[in-house]
Amino acid sequence: MTSNAPDFYDARDVELEGLGTDSPSNDDLIKDPNGVVDAEKAHEFDCDSSEAEYVPSNKLSGILNKVVPHGGFISNAYNLAAVTLGSGIITLPSAFQSTGVIVAVIVLVVITLCTVYSVYIMMQAVEKTRRTMDSYEKLSRGLLGVGWDYLAAFNMWMFCFGSCVSYVISTGDLLSRATDGDNVNTFVKSKWGNRVLVIVIWAVTMLPLSIPKEINSLRYFSVIGVSCMMYFVVVIIVHSAMNGFEDGKQKHELALFKTGNDVIVGFSMFIFAYLCQTNVMEVYREMKLPSPKRITIQTGASMTVCLILYILAGVFGYLEFGSEITDSILLFYNVRNEPMVAVAYIGIGIKMIVGFAICMQPSRDSVYYCLGWWFPMFRDIRTVPLWVNALICGFMAIVALVLGLFIPSVTVVFGLVGSFCGGFLGFIYPALFVMYAGDWSLKTVGWFHYICTYLLLICGVVAVVFGTIASIYGEIK
Repeated sequence: MTSNAPDFYDARDVELEGLGTDSPSNDDLIKDPNGVVDAEKAHEFDCDSSEAEYVPSNKLSGILNKVVPHGGFISNAYNLAAVTLGSGIITLPSAFQSTGVIVAVIVLVVITLCTVYSVYIMMQAVEKTRRTMDSYEKLSRGLLGVGWDYLAAFNMWMFCFGSCVSYVISTGDLLSRATDGDNVNTFVKSKWGNRVLVIVIWAVTMLPLSIPKEINSLRYFSVIGVSCMMYFVVVIIVHSAMNGFEDGKQKHELALFKTGNDVIVGFSMFIFAYLCQTNVMEVYREMKLPSPKRITIQTGASMTVCLILYILAGVFGYLEFGSEITDSILLFYNVRNEPMVAVAYIGIGIKMIVGFAICMQPSRDSVYYCLGWWFPMFRDIRTVPLWVNALICGFMAIVALVLGLFIPSVTVVFGLVGSFCGGFLGFIYPALFVMYAGDWSLKTVGWFHYICTYLLLICGVVAVVFGTIASIYGEIK
């Protein structure tokens, strides 16, 4: 297969064609009279700002920048881990139970390698477009054609919106364990009592944080959230060591291999847990001296840490609860009598609240991308009236709340979103991007990349088709 690169342009800017060759380019507009790139202007014109030096906006940012330099190895690796090491970890013991320990470990290793490779080839496509296409939507429209960008926007919206729904469900799971006691009001312990508490928390915290146009300051709280998720893995290990054995022998027999529909559903949950590609474009823009090789090394380091944590959480969670664990592990701890678990639950609660607001932003942006082709004000968040933004974000937040209240299990969301969105965003799109970015053939890329790219594409198709069907079948059977 040989691909020729198309002309790289943004269809929204066709009105600029009449300005002639003397019109200033974006690179000219972002430089001061001395020819130095201005970071704020570079951000404003959405240009390559890798030359611009990052300037902390406050003292706290300045201190953090000295400890962990902005756009450096540690910063980028952590940012990728932050989007990966999230709510997906709470279903990993269930996924291990569905697939078997050996199968689960093999699948996790394979998905880790696929994730790292997909980032590598996707950044190659970005470089071939001279970084004029630095988002899924832009790459899809420029390389694959009209319509593919809408599919990409839909997948981005579905993944982020699905994450919002999972945060609502997980909040209910946290509350169900926190209110499970003899001295707790009967209504509070009931299903509708739990829903009322979730609605109150949503209305007081999640909804207000979802309305603002910019919530960059919340990203500092995500640092706390990710740290709490890592602490939760430690809790899983310690709790399993204390309660998973009896007379020196494990209480539950662990299955090493399993077959059937549940294996495919577990595969979908693994994909959801690893989907960091949605954030990699932003990380790449913030890199110092960005290159596909550097982002691949950083992604590899980040995903390796996630792999280790995932295996530990999956094995030890499955070891303690055995075949009983078919849902979120949050439902299996006695939070009222165990301070160690209570601290972990508080941290996860913070992660859920802040994660809901952060995921609402890209969900909104995907909607605005589609609306922007017909309504110019949606092309830039700064030109969208506050009341319109509040109305759209509020509506999506309400829908996420309703779905989260009535969808019975978080594994349902992870299975569907992981298979469909993960298959497209993590596998199919990166493979197609590099294929259609130009100069891609067996002769130019060699056997290794040729085979790996096609395998990535095939895995994505399998995930989308069989994973989605298996997830639906698993709920209706």
